Amino acid sequence: MKKVLFTVALMFGAMVASAQVSVVKEAKSMKKDPVAAAKVLEAALTNPETANDPETWKLAGDLQKAIYDDENMKMYLPGGQADMPKMYGALIKMFEYYLKCDEVEQAGVANGTVKKAKLRKKNAETLLKVRPNLGNGGVEAFNVNDYESAQKYFGLFVDVTENSMFADQAAALKADTLNSLYANYAAMAATMREPKDIASVIKYGNIGKENAAEGWRSLMFMAEVYGKEQVDSVKWLETIKDGAARFPEQDYFVGNIMDYYLQRGMVDEGLAQIDQLLAANEKPYFLFVKGVLLYEKKDYAAAHEALDKVIALGGDLAAEAYAKKGDIYFFPAQSIVEENSTLNIDDPKYNANESKIKEAYEQAKPFYEKAKELEPDNKSIWGQQLLRVYWALNKAEYEALEKEMGY
Repeated sequence: MKKVLFTVALMFGAMVASAQVSVVKEAKSMKKDPVAAAKVLEAALTNPETANDPETWKLAGDLQKAIYDDENMKMYLPGGQADMPKMYGALIKMFEYYLKCDEVEQAGVANGTVKKAKLRKKNAETLLKVRPNLGNGGVEAFNVNDYESAQKYFGLFVDVTENSMFADQAAALKADTLNSLYANYAAMAATMREPKDIASVIKYGNIGKENAAEGWRSLMFMAEVYGKEQVDSVKWLETIKDGAARFPEQDYFVGNIMDYYLQRGMVDEGLAQIDQLLAANEKPYFLFVKGVLLYEKKDYAAAHEALDKVIALGGDLAAEAYAKKGDIYFFPAQSIVEENSTLNIDDPKYNANESKIKEAYEQAKPFYEKAKELEPDNKSIWGQQLLRVYWALNKAEYEALEKEMGY
């Protein structure tokens, strides 16, 4: 009985394999209708008997190329209207199938089942011709918020440079600046999709960061990963420092690294870093950061000097610079306020302290008022401080400001 069952099993297996071979033949005969032929061929792509034959994958790629070519041609015909999702979908499958064809063929050469690789050259030439359209496909996908597909298009454009199928063109492919640009977009898509593809953010980010114009995006995406999802403070700091060095014009990196130093009391390290950046570019933001660091160091004279330069240059940070100059007087005075809260009102030191507090508030007052004038809606930098100053110096001004702020 076992022998009979075994024989039946062998016969059934042969019938299945034969059926899949017939499927391939049927698909070949239907080439004039590539969409229908591709549908018929699908079963052969998962059956071991036919899936291990490079010709099966060559046919699958050819059918997708025909679909792609048909839609692409419509773009150049008068009144033609291409089905863009269909065209770009076929483009992706064309790449997948031709790449799989090469993988199967090379494996066959290695194990001796295939005498000679004969499909690589033509398939590679075909893919390199249409490769630029992967970028267009990525843009189309981004436009409809299909970030998974966008990542696939842009990522595939980049991945081709490392595929052995294109080894003879590797140098030229890797020299293409579009690789780092599209790697940025692949990293962006990997960041925006749900769920976020963390591995791809890092993979493409490390390529994208080399792009002179857009590389800051990749470094920012990687910093977000290391700071939140895949928490690694060492890699986060390395990435932030890399971003500050490569893209000093991007305040994201400088702001983050300075926050890092401030939170850890590493003011001198922060000053050394910001001085390096200022040596190359004395921009207002860097000067403002230096002013803040010097304020934290209690080097108030130097802080004023840096903040005065920010004000002289004008721009969006002028109000914050004025407010920080006010802080130089206001916040040190708070320690005197706290001390006075522990003293008896008859204590001579109490009155001396009150004079110091009043003097500090008088000095802070014009700076906060200027900050308010420049940015009346940005109450966080002047509101509470100016209220307290007015409370101590002029009750009428206090009441007017309290009413203005809606208290």
